[in-house]
Amino acid sequence: MSKQYLTPEQINTFQEEGMLCIPNFLSHDQTQALLKRSKDLLQQCDLSTHPKTTFKTSDDDHIGDTYFYESADRISYFFDTDAFNTQGDLTKPLDKAINKIGHGLHIHDQIFNEVTFDTHVKQIATDLEYKEPKVLQSMCIFKQPVVDENASLDKTDERDNAVPPHTDATFLYTKPTQTAMGYWFALEDCTEENGCLKYLPGTHKKYPVTKRFVRSKGLEGGCQFEQVANDVPIEETEKDYVTVPCKAGSLILINHSVLHKSEKNRLRNSRYAYAFHIIEGTAEYDEKNWLQVPYSGGSDFSRLL
Repeated sequence: MSKQYLTPEQINTFQEEGMLCIPNFLSHDQTQALLKRSKDLLQQCDLSTHPKTTFKTSDDDHIGDTYFYESADRISYFFDTDAFNTQGDLTKPLDKAINKIGHGLHIHDQIFNEVTFDTHVKQIATDLEYKEPKVLQSMCIFKQPVVDENASLDKTDERDNAVPPHTDATFLYTKPTQTAMGYWFALEDCTEENGCLKYLPGTHKKYPVTKRFVRSKGLEGGCQFEQVANDVPIEETEKDYVTVPCKAGSLILINHSVLHKSEKNRLRNSRYAYAFHIIEGTAEYDEKNWLQVPYSGGSDFSRLL
């Protein structure tokens, strides 16, 4: 293991605000290799055998079929909600219809594996006092343009790839404390116009986790949100969100309980990212969490260190 990667100032920023952007974390070659591999994977989706599972983010309409569960340690494809018409046919080119690829890229793909288990990635976990960090939920996230590259700027489609405010602990719940942390890599430049991350600083210290995303009735019952505490009114408003524009190659660390979101992409250019999470292996990973390895139930996740 190398010497400490994060400076004391960076550690303090992350602990106080709940998010930290590290520019130039990836080299140009690493960034381009991940971007190229992401585009290659988009072309490898076999629609003839795919159940056409879409990725939904609203509280009352979220995915939870067997294909979704099985994705925990596989390379699986999830489409935008408007990717298919009522006849089940694609409404746009295949590589523009996929919302994300996940959730076992760090297991099965060499290029993503190398970045996930990079020495500096490991050192960051050590700097933030993880004892037995485990890796889970790796994914490519695609914000495709809402403007047709061949159309005028005022001709947009109805694609809504915004991600609403949420906390990662809602989806990756540990006991007795929350331990999930996100590593989020920008593979292309991220701006406010194409849907960069936004967050409410300090909310991880102010608001408890009040709901969880759980398996509702085994492998056939889908998923639902379960209330675990009384909701606390959020005092902050839209103007309090901090926007995090960043260049390709940047790494953003995300605390388990900080409120964050991203708006829809309003430009002609895409916004691709790679992300994965770690949890503290000494904590209890709850059996209700949607993501289990093996998918039938368990927490046999990859060790980071």
